[in-house]
Amino acid sequence: MSEVELNEEELGQIIDQLLSGEKTLGDIRGLTTQEIEAIYTVAYNLFENAKYQDALKVFGFLCLYSHLDKRFWLGAAACHQQLKNFAEAVDAYSMTAVLDVEDPTPSLQAAMCYLSMGNLDKAESGCESAIHWSGENVAHAATKARAEALLSVVREQKGA
Repeated sequence: MSEVELNEEELGQIIDQLLSGEKTLGDIRGLTTQEIEAIYTVAYNLFENAKYQDALKVFGFLCLYSHLDKRFWLGAAACHQQLKNFAEAVDAYSMTAVLDVEDPTPSLQAAMCYLSMGNLDKAESGCESAIHWSGENVAHAATKARAEALLSVVREQKGA
């Protein structure tokens, strides 16, 4: 299906499907789950080999074509963080948080980015959010401990 062949009604349906989460751009373009996973493997391996700029390009593609998979947003965020693009990292972590509000990891990572940018108020808020979403969940105990430690550092810096 090319853009030229779409009438206004068909285009409206595609937009509705994208916005409702019913379909991704990858679905519309015919990318299979196996193809998306193969591309993810490439992005992950680039990241693991510290090729953050290249990994970011691939994660960016994945975020565009499969926007509902939090792994891709986490990958893009981590690349931005490694490249010291802290504001962009926070944006990507925010998208991850929207996709899975109960995961405390994006809040903690965003807090670290805010701390790197010198925004102590937002760093404090991110730590508090990570602690809240960690709750008493054993699976999030390490994240909670890191958030509590970072919160202490942030509060010390705010008091100094």
